[in-house]
Amino acid sequence: MISHLQASSNYTVLTLKNGKKLISAYHLKTFENLFSDEDFIRIDRANLVNSSFIKRTFLSDHGIYIQLKNKEEILVPRRRKAMLQEKYPNLFITSQTTL
Repeated sequence: MISHLQASSNYTVLTLKNGKKLISAYHLKTFENLFSDEDFIRIDRANLVNSSFIKRTFLSDHGIYIQLKNKEEILVPRRRKAMLQEKYPNLFITSQTTL
């Protein structure tokens, strides 16, 4: 099971649930078109996250972060925050957020 995908130049790094990483020659956009919006969320230009692998969202001095179940943290860009909140309101509910 894929936990998240990250763009790296002309490649995509797929991180599996067990922590193993695979490299694909396909662009991140190709994978985004393969997966549904409910299953995978495009956080920013470089990250596509499996929604079932999101542990919580939290606020820090630098902004809002999404923490994955493997403890990785991804900063939500301030310009995409409103769009993500509108499209995925459950992502930012108070039970997940430590505001």
